[in-house]
Amino acid sequence: MRHITTALAACAALLLAAPAQATDFSFQGLLADGPLAGLDFSGSFGIDTTPVTPGFEGELPLLTFTLQLGTQTYTLASADVMPKAVYAQGQFAGLAYIDADSVNPGLRPQIALIPGFDSFAGAYLAYVTAPASNGATSGFGNYSVAVVPEPASLALMATGLAALAGLAGARRRSQSGA
Repeated sequence: MRHITTALAACAALLLAAPAQATDFSFQGLLADGPLAGLDFSGSFGIDTTPVTPGFEGELPLLTFTLQLGTQTYTLASADVMPKAVYAQGQFAGLAYIDADSVNPGLRPQIALIPGFDSFAGAYLAYVTAPASNGATSGFGNYSVAVVPEPASLALMATGLAALAGLAGARRRSQSGA
């Protein structure tokens, strides 16, 4: 029992001493409106979540970003302005991303990821498939976001599960020997 407690304390100390690093997220959604309705989109992004505390209000620059919409790929490099993760009251409210300078929106839709005002519930992706002068066709879709587990987190979880299994085995051995 003492060895298990020592191992868990050592793992906790390692986590606290670890330098801040990017947290990776994946997202996916479905366009619900307009000429591209029914088309899936997905992607990933990374941010440094160190500044996020309860009540945090603000924007964090994206360290990585990619979005796949049909055959088109959108990246940090294709953004018109620096993409950001938006937080309201310490909670993720969505992404702020705009790629509206497409040479031919009929081939490559112009897109914008819009964060919710005070929660993620209002976040969405909007798109335009033709120039406004040609009677723009547009639509939108909602998306969901999930944290991508870091290898260190998976290792810590495995260590914790192994410790619990060891504790359960020791308990069974002590009960059967008594």
